[in-house]
Amino acid sequence: MQLNMRIRRCAWSVRRVLALLGTFALLAVTLDLLAPPASGVPAPLRGASVSAASLSTASVGGTITDGAPEAVVIVGSSGVIASWWSGSGPRWTCGYYLIEAPFVNSSPDSRSPFGVDPVPGMLYELNCEDRPGHLVVSRFVVYEPADPFGGVAVVERAVAEARRRIDLMPPVPRSNPGQTQLVGLATWLWVENPWFEQTATAALGDITATVHAVPVGVDWDTGDGGHQLCDRGVPYDLHRPPKAQTSGCTHVFQRSSAPEPDGVRHLVATQRWVAWWSSSTGEGGSLGILSRSAELSLRVVELQALVD
Repeated sequence: MQLNMRIRRCAWSVRRVLALLGTFALLAVTLDLLAPPASGVPAPLRGASVSAASLSTASVGGTITDGAPEAVVIVGSSGVIASWWSGSGPRWTCGYYLIEAPFVNSSPDSRSPFGVDPVPGMLYELNCEDRPGHLVVSRFVVYEPADPFGGVAVVERAVAEARRRIDLMPPVPRSNPGQTQLVGLATWLWVENPWFEQTATAALGDITATVHAVPVGVDWDTGDGGHQLCDRGVPYDLHRPPKAQTSGCTHVFQRSSAPEPDGVRHLVATQRWVAWWSSSTGEGGSLGILSRSAELSLRVVELQALVD
């Protein structure tokens, strides 16, 4: 009798151990299915492109669009935990949520409006919604204070940091004649900037992004209603005969600058670069046109010829 009871107890213990092992196996498979891709980039962000829709003509800018965020805000029960802005206003709002019912997908109605304040080393469900309230990211994440974003928008954040680091200097405009121009005489225009591709790289964890910028031209606002589109331009050489030199970037002033404030005409040279980005994930996209501007002040005078 006692032997039979021992056998039954042993069988029940074996069944309990097998059940627990099955539960752990199911949990491991589920976590593996819900884990982020190996690249660390959430699926909705793959193939994200970059647009220059909000570029101003005198700043290094660009916004990330086509479903990827211009901003990510992580909100907890006590307020904002972390935030990142690349464009204008928040695009994705995220929160860490307790895993009260694993394996059950939460709906917008069942999710609390704010996440919890996460504790380092604890496992949470990280949910992100876009502005219309659609769930765009949902994953299990062990909270690490070093990356409060939980790997969300890591490529976009790396691109934004690389774009911030790229050193596009304002142009150095030059002219000939120097400070005083003559009405009716061609004024040579050029810039003295380096004229080659520039790059900047930033890394977030294992993800790196590089921004490339190649100079493509200079837009001269000549201050008298005219615009001159040029390349770098050709510096005028005072040691060579005028007839031995030519330039495709010149402007002829038709009026004196005497009636204008301070008696000078203000020219604005805007140098433009075609920019794009690449990343270690194999993704890339356009940053459109980046530009920087500088001003050149010239006095334009009119001389009258006397004929006997």
